[in-house]
Amino acid sequence: MRLIIFDFDGTLADSFGIFIEATNRLAPDFGYQPLSSTHIEQLRKLGMLEVAQALGIPRWQSLRYLRRFRRELTRCIDDLELVDGMETALYHLQAEGYRLGIVTANSRRNVQHVLQKYAIAHLFEFIYSGQILSGKRRTLKKLARLNSSDPKELAYVGDEINDVKAAKQAGLTSIAVNWGFNDQTVLAEQEPDYLLDHPNQILASLAPKHISVDPIQAKSKYH
Repeated sequence: MRLIIFDFDGTLADSFGIFIEATNRLAPDFGYQPLSSTHIEQLRKLGMLEVAQALGIPRWQSLRYLRRFRRELTRCIDDLELVDGMETALYHLQAEGYRLGIVTANSRRNVQHVLQKYAIAHLFEFIYSGQILSGKRRTLKKLARLNSSDPKELAYVGDEINDVKAAKQAGLTSIAVNWGFNDQTVLAEQEPDYLLDHPNQILASLAPKHISVDPIQAKSKYH
């Protein structure tokens, strides 16, 4: 396995606080109440489209909402930071010979802004951006066809239920991280190949001969 593909928001970037701010700013326009702490914990158990529905946004407006949401994220881009420990983890992956890429629902401009801020843009071979709804699955399948005869030799790292689903549907190794939007319980229910607590476990999950991180153990600790 030599190509590792990352989600951006909640996986590479610590977007959770900015997500809440963006959600609350859109409340007047879409007719829902700003989020309370209790409501936030409930939403962390849902996929992004389910979040829109839980907020009372009709399905036919979901795509419009997600696009507006992404524009709100852009307003806060200067406040966006990498997840603690991620920069070191990425350099370790590169040192071990892994190729890195990004597939995200965020805009290419936002992603590049953060990568350039941390001077790590050179670590990534590609950025596929704007992958809203089913776009991630299609893009991952395309990458699998272009890069390997066996899709399991590629991995997708993400923080959401839909990231795990997209990786599985594309036949990739699925690595879920519990430092992002969805909580560890609902991620474990999707049965990813690995469920990680910290960026420094990414390399270990890909190369268990170096440091053992058993996928069954990773899941069972959350049940």
